[in-house]
Amino acid sequence: MTKSKQYRLNDVLWWNHQEDVLKEIGSIMELDDVNTNTPGWFENRTMACKNILDNMTDAEKEKLRKKAEEMAETGMPEDIQRK
Repeated sequence: MTKSKQYRLNDVLWWNHQEDVLKEIGSIMELDDVNTNTPGWFENRTMACKNILDNMTDAEKEKLRKKAEEMAETGMPEDIQRK
């Protein structure tokens, strides 16, 4: 039996809720508008994801875990692959 790929919650959060993560990065960097062209955004991505995950309810985290499992079994959706 081949072990399927496991995805980290941070990555699944980024792939599925990029706007929320960018908004949190903006809070960390004290900027109103942040995108993937903003210098320094990537260095703050992990912290932003951690902050969001820390503030999620158990039910929200479970939903994200299920999405990660689904992606591990079926592969990444095409819209995410194209990003």
